[in-house]
Amino acid sequence: MEMAVSNVTKKGDNVLIVSNGFFGDRFIDICERKGLNTDVLSAPWGQVVPPEEIEKKLKEKNYAAMTVTHVDTATGAGAPIQEIGKVMKNFPDTVYIVDGVAATAGEREYVDDYGIDILFTGSQKAFGVAPGLLILFAGKKALERRKSLGTIPEYYIDFEKWIPIMNDPSKYFATPAVNMIWALKESVRLINEEGIEARYDRHIRMSDAINAALEALGFKLLAVKGNRCSTLSNVLYPEGINDAEFRAALAEEGVMVAGGLAAYAGKMFRLGHMGNIDDHTVYSTIAAIERTLIRLGYRYEKGTGLKTLLEKM
Repeated sequence: MEMAVSNVTKKGDNVLIVSNGFFGDRFIDICERKGLNTDVLSAPWGQVVPPEEIEKKLKEKNYAAMTVTHVDTATGAGAPIQEIGKVMKNFPDTVYIVDGVAATAGEREYVDDYGIDILFTGSQKAFGVAPGLLILFAGKKALERRKSLGTIPEYYIDFEKWIPIMNDPSKYFATPAVNMIWALKESVRLINEEGIEARYDRHIRMSDAINAALEALGFKLLAVKGNRCSTLSNVLYPEGINDAEFRAALAEEGVMVAGGLAAYAGKMFRLGHMGNIDDHTVYSTIAAIERTLIRLGYRYEKGTGLKTLLEKM
């Protein structure tokens, strides 16, 4: 996030932050620390900022850059980055930055077709690799903006420090995480083996089936229909389910989930279903959730989650 912003802006520039949740808001702190003038368009958690609202805001002043979080893992909402990209064609001086951390390799992101100038992600999400690598794509506009800035205050995250290494990996700037890069290479091999379009479709199929199964069990989803991503589900508890007890029991059944953030802490769990998961993983997860509900004495029609899953998968 910091690398994306720092290479295309200078102190005093205007930046528009489009936030769909907790991680969209993180850009605020990053930009303010850099001395940027920030405007924020925020959506209620579970919803996204409409492209029309973004266009209206962009007309108010000249923005050096705009950030959009494709998938905010705090909410499970997915921004319409393609439609936003169409809007950005009318604002050629604004660098379009997309946070793809919880989306890239799981959600459709066509950098050129969508007009994205910088897309960045991490190795630990839909690539299915351990945490530790930043993967950043920078287009011509972003690279030209970097050159126009001259020397920037940042050192390690400066594009100009890394481009020579990208062109010739035998050169040295900083010791690379070699083992992680080999792991990423294997991940890319698996992605190519599956086929990227088939991978996108699999994420949608699994997400729809998982969400339907969870709703059949009495859970609700934070993200509204039409705004839901396909890489994770943010699941609101039905009445009578204690968050700590549920997640502890579920872990004993073999499935680890994350808790809710901010105002939703204790009110929901976050279930990732991205990367190299298969049908067996999905069935096992819903079965574990059903077993957990039984352990906690929650009354529901036993087997309805798995039945729904079988129908949807």
